[in-house]
Amino acid sequence: MILEIEPVPKNSWGLSLAHKLSKDVWNTIRHTTYRNAGYKCQVCGDDDRYDLSCHEIWKFDDAKLIQTLLGFECCCSLCHNVHHLGRSRLVYDKTYVNRLIRHWCEVNEKTIADFQAYEIQISQLNVLRSGKIYKVIVFGRELK
Repeated sequence: MILEIEPVPKNSWGLSLAHKLSKDVWNTIRHTTYRNAGYKCQVCGDDDRYDLSCHEIWKFDDAKLIQTLLGFECCCSLCHNVHHLGRSRLVYDKTYVNRLIRHWCEVNEKTIADFQAYEIQISQLNVLRSGKIYKVIVFGRELK
């Protein structure tokens, strides 16, 4: 799967390094990420340099309840909002969410039926994760 929906544990909803780090540090991270990606979406290849986001890549150890930052990814707004589809469903209208679903299908070369099956799997994982409290590790330290 090239473009994935990332279920985030409830205790991490709204957690963003953009809000936890100083503005200068976050801007350095995101601009370095954009530059390293050649100002293109690392997921779909879109090259609209004015429509990029710095996406945090997390690894979840569901047995040990640890969420660890692995790095950053440069992605367009469509890919970024697919990664956070749960949030996107809450803040965007149905027309835009349907555009996100079509984008997922295009990038992954899948059908709407494939998406629906995948979303059920992700929803089950989200239910599992949201019922637990994860320790969040960033740059080798626990984030509080």
